[in-house]
Amino acid sequence: MIAVIAVTGAFLATRYRSLPELLPVHFGPHGYANGWEYKTPARVLLPVLIQLTLMMTLGGVGVLLLSRSDRGLALDAPDVNAAKVAVEAVMLIAVIWIAFQAYAAFALVYMWTTARAGLGPVYGTLEGLGLVLSGVVGVRAHVRFGRPAPLAYVTEHWRLGQLYCNANDPALFVPTRDGSRWTLNFGRPAAVALLAVILVTGIALPTIILMLALRS
Repeated sequence: MIAVIAVTGAFLATRYRSLPELLPVHFGPHGYANGWEYKTPARVLLPVLIQLTLMMTLGGVGVLLLSRSDRGLALDAPDVNAAKVAVEAVMLIAVIWIAFQAYAAFALVYMWTTARAGLGPVYGTLEGLGLVLSGVVGVRAHVRFGRPAPLAYVTEHWRLGQLYCNANDPALFVPTRDGSRWTLNFGRPAAVALLAVILVTGIALPTIILMLALRS
């Protein structure tokens, strides 16, 4: 990921001077530019900012997923293995979309320098490929998770009948009541932090990126 981000940043930095001062960002029905924005480092380096955001956010998710106070004493515990599978899937998805943003940088520079509408058919193809690969990673992780053995039911550990909350349990991942899948232990602060990261990533970050892209 670091190598891909470095190459993307170097490419955009070397092309910065050759880009027009007004970047075409909107095109009419016949493909001619009819909307422009001033060239700024933030706008040109937007793919790199997205890459860094993906790496830091999904990397933070990975750290939270692996957080267990006694992980060193429970290397083969089922929840630790489940966390490893989840982290591997998250990192693979991060690599896929960071690599996609590397091509997005090339496509943007080509569009800006030629003033031709769109990012080209390759962009759409790679975006579709990224979705397919992400799906494959998700299915692979689901298969590797397996079916966990249900825990002994303790009424005090379940809220609303389905939310596991036990601060004395070091595991972040725990089986659901019926053992059909994994859920989070909401007695762990890491579970709350994990949900907060997901919410921030899904709501706040796209808004900030949009503001950078559309600011004139």
